Amino acid sequence: MKKVFLDSDIILDIATGREPFYIDSTAVLSLIENGYALGVMSSNSITNIYYILRKLGTGEKAKKFIKTILNYISVVSIEHEDIQKALESKFKDFEDGVQHFSAKRNRCDYIITRNIKDYVFSEIEVIEPKEFILLFKR
Repeated sequence: MKKVFLDSDIILDIATGREPFYIDSTAVLSLIENGYALGVMSSNSITNIYYILRKLGTGEKAKKFIKTILNYISVVSIEHEDIQKALESKFKDFEDGVQHFSAKRNRCDYIITRNIKDYVFSEIEVIEPKEFILLFKR
């Protein structure tokens, strides 16, 4: 079973119903829910998602949504070494570098994001939701 690291944009697409991305992001989560892959997110992504959803609605709605996704997605930590490696890396976006090194340390097979260009220096295969979905249609 593949282990996939979900960038926060995928979950925010679902939470906010963001078109045209909602359908593919929901399909990714559905594949994870149905046991086709193991989905993980970093601990800081969860807190960022909460912050954004709280600003868009209420804290209680944000907590309820996060509780729901935690039924299907495991949370992995951000470690000291992830931050150090991101600081020393060629990643232009520090947060994406941190996410990458957390995914690598947690032996993820893919990073799923809509922002592939932010991960040009990734040592892990980075794919968009549509590409991930196609892996299961072969």
